[in-house]
Parts: sequence; structure tokens; C-alpha cells
Amino acid sequence: MLHDKLLQDPAHLQELMHLLTQSITADVQGKSDEAMASLDLAIKLDPAFVPVLMRRADLLVSTERYLEAIAAYDDCLRRFPTLLEARQSRQRALFLALEQSMMALEERPQDADLWCRQAELLSRLERFDEALSALDRLLVFAPSHQQALNQRGNVLLHLNRHEEAVLCYDRILAHSAANAAAIFNRGNVLQKMNCLNQALWCYEQALTLQPNFPEAEMAQSHCLLLQGDFVGGWQRHEARWRTPQLRGQEMFPEIPAWLGEPSLEGRSILLWAEQGLGDTIQFARYIPLIAESAAKVTVCVPEALRRLLSSFEALPHVSIVVNDLELAPHDFHCPLMSLPLALSWKLATIPAGAPYLCADSDSVRQWAAILGGAAEKKNDRLKVGLAWAGRQVGVLNHTRDIPLRYLRPLVEIPVDLISLQRDIPECDAAEIDVWQTMRRFETSMSDMAETAALISHLDLVISADTAVIHLAGALGKPAWLLLRYESEWRWGWQTGNSRWYPTVKVFRQKVRGDWSCVVEEVAECLRLAAGECN
Repeated sequence: MLHDKLLQDPAHLQELMHLLTQSITADVQGKSDEAMASLDLAIKLDPAFVPVLMRRADLLVSTERYLEAIAAYDDCLRRFPTLLEARQSRQRALFLALEQSMMALEERPQDADLWCRQAELLSRLERFDEALSALDRLLVFAPSHQQALNQRGNVLLHLNRHEEAVLCYDRILAHSAANAAAIFNRGNVLQKMNCLNQALWCYEQALTLQPNFPEAEMAQSHCLLLQGDFVGGWQRHEARWRTPQLRGQEMFPEIPAWLGEPSLEGRSILLWAEQGLGDTIQFARYIPLIAESAAKVTVCVPEALRRLLSSFEALPHVSIVVNDLELAPHDFHCPLMSLPLALSWKLATIPAGAPYLCADSDSVRQWAAILGGAAEKKNDRLKVGLAWAGRQVGVLNHTRDIPLRYLRPLVEIPVDLISLQRDIPECDAAEIDVWQTMRRFETSMSDMAETAALISHLDLVISADTAVIHLAGALGKPAWLLLRYESEWRWGWQTGNSRWYPTVKVFRQKVRGDWSCVVEEVAECLRLAAGECN
């Protein structure tokens, strides 16, 4: 993984490799402090050079500084989510840290900090029942321990026991009414329970106690957007750049930011993708509005979206580039997710017209050949694309993903099922063998343009992965979103239509964690659609 600076400046790469070699030599000689110092110098020189980042994390493991190693692997994965070696090494460091913690607890069973660390490590390993047990043991001898109560609330949230989580934060506030973090966490649980006004009250209280609390402002924005208050919601959404997750992650800091003023007439602007693929597709709808007034619009996106969004290059003065390219100076820059705020003076509602993206014509023809063409469509049956899980890299989202076995009722319906999964979850490896009639193309969907071309041949998309839904909606294809009970602001709170995509229908869990009713409802609707087709 060599970024542009390394490719363009051999001397820069040579200096980094010298420091890396120096570190390895010092480590072999047993001089771990010197080895670490060389790596720290290299990271200061280039914070995104993977070999140094990984070497530093591995060195921390070898010196039994497991918690620091886990943080170092997390840093690697934030920068490079698909780095398998970092994921595997992080998992090993977690197990070693847990073992170290357990040994320490044998010597100091009344050490509250150790029990909290134990619970945190178990949670990171997604062993939430064990984490809860560890915290409960601590709370027996320290019933008002605030960190333990806070962690217990977080664990209960993972276990879908929201009401009990609220009680944990209430116990904290009974002893410390001015605990802004506990009030904030209480608000987060209430938001997930759809108690939006109560959640907003919590966030307001947290901000009163701690005015510089960008996470609370972000949570406020999500509540307001969920309620349809776009004026207040988009304004507070800008607080994201002050959160630990995104602080310092803004691109083009040397270029003036644009949030609606001054006029773009005769000016150039860089628009850039800041978060996930689905977010970028969703907010790409605003690009034509910027192109109406700016003299030059450059849109920076991940490689996986470059071909898909290249259709915008048909607009005057618009070019699509990959995020890490060196770019000529521009007058302004604006992240895509700030465009609703920047354009609020011009837009009364969401521009929900679709399609606003189109599939590449050459890829469409290639997929027609792969799928067999319309002439071979079996009994004129519906072609239905299915995605049941999101990307299987980085932090996995188990409440979003649906175990494939739950969707077996769809196999019995007379439609042609086509998998839209690029990554098959490990837990579904055995189950997918049962789905012999579903066609699979994991290796053929190399980017979102290929997925779009495949979707162009389908009659319907059914997905729990929101990136696929964003894509189908932007293409104007009928799509059904299978949604967990608590979800993001963009999908609203009811089963029904999407305010962002006129062709998308939302099927939401009625009970947290229960997919049975959702699958039953989707299966019935699909039977009706298949019957009408046949």
C-alpha cells in the first residue's frame, strides 16, 4: 500500500525504509526502546506508512504492552479497513491482553479497574454475556462504581436489553447528577428506543453541563433529522468534525471551506467523499446543483465509486477523481455530507428524483451476456437481487446483518435469486450451500459500477446492506430495505417509503433483534409480486 507521496518521492520512501531497518536491527539486539524510537520517528515523518504502523504494533505485542498494541492495530484498521493482517493480529493481541488481565485478577480479585478492563476486552471480543458477568461481579463489592455501571449499560445495549441499560445510567445519575457522559449515554439508548424528545432533552442537559461535547451535538442532529427538522439537524451535523472519530480527518485543510457563501459563480470547488460508500451515493444527488453555478467542480471519491460516478462528467465543468490524487488548487472545498446545509438557501426539500445515477453501458452489456439475457428469463420470472449483510471488514455490524438461514422462506418463492454479496460472512459459509438456485458473482463485482450494471438487469433488490439500497435507489430501481428496529436517521422510524428514494420501501423490525416478522412480511410481498409477474 503505497500512497502518492511515496510513489512520487523515492527519497521519502528511502528514509522511511532506513528507519524501519534501524528499528528491526535494534529489536534484534534487544534494544526495544531504540527500536520503538525509530518507528516513532518514521510515523512522525509519514503517519500512513503501513509497514511502520504494523511493525510498531507488533513490537508493542512482543513487549507485552497489549492494550497499546490493540490501539495501534485499531489505527491501522481506521486507515486501511481491509488489512487482514492487522485484523488477525489485533484479535491475537486481544486474547493475550485478556489472558494477562485474568492472571492479574487472580492476584487482585478486588481490583475494580482490572474488572473493568476485563469487561472491556471481553466486549471487544464480542463476548458480551461474559463481559456482563464480569461487571456484575465487580458491582457486588462496589455497587456504585460509575465506570462499571457505564460499561454495563453499553454491554446491555449490545445485548438488546435497552430498558435495563437506561437503569444503569439512572444509577450513575442518582449518585452524580452532573455526569454529562452518563446523561449522553442515556440519551443514546432512548434514541434507539424511539423516545426522541426524551433523548433530545438528555443531549441538551449534557451540553449544558459540558458545552464542548461534539458527540452530543451529533446525536442531537440525528434526532432532529429523524424528526424531519433539517434546518437544525444539518447545522448540528457539522459538529462531526470535532468528534474524536473525525477530528483531523478533513481533506484539503489548506483550501477555504464553502458552506453556501460566497457565490460559486466563476469559482472552482472540490467536493469530497468523507465516509462510507452508501453516504457518498446518497449525497451525490447534490452534485448537479453545485454544477449549475460553479465554473469548475472536482469530485474526489474512493476508487470503488469512481466509475459509477463518472456519469456526472456529462455535466459541464465536472470531473471525478480518486481521493488520493494530487489536485490543482481550487477556490473552495466542501464535503458531500455538508451540501444539504450549504444549499439550504436553495432547497426547501430533499432532491429525491431518481434515477440520478446510471450504469456503465459496456458493463451492462457484459452482464447481459453473463445473466443469459432477457430471452432466457425462466418462465418470465422476476430477477431479484439479494444482499443480507454489509462489508465483512473492520468492525462488523451484527444487528444490521441477517443470518442467511433466516431468509430461507425466499428460496421457496418462484423467482430467480441473484446474490449481491461481495463478501460472504463466515457464519453463512455452510448455509449458502443450501441456496443452490441462487446465482453468485462475488469475484465479478469488482466495484460499485459493476454492481450497478448487475442491478440494472434486476426487477427488484432486497437488502439489509444499506450501501446496496443507496445504489439501487439512486439507479431508480425498486428496492426493499430490511431494517433493524433502531437505525439511522435517514430511514425514518416507520415501515413504508423512503423520503430519499421514491423506489425504496422499508421493512423494519417490530421487536429488537427479531427478523422473523420482517422476513415473513417480505416473503408475502414477494409472493404477490411473483404471482403478478407470472
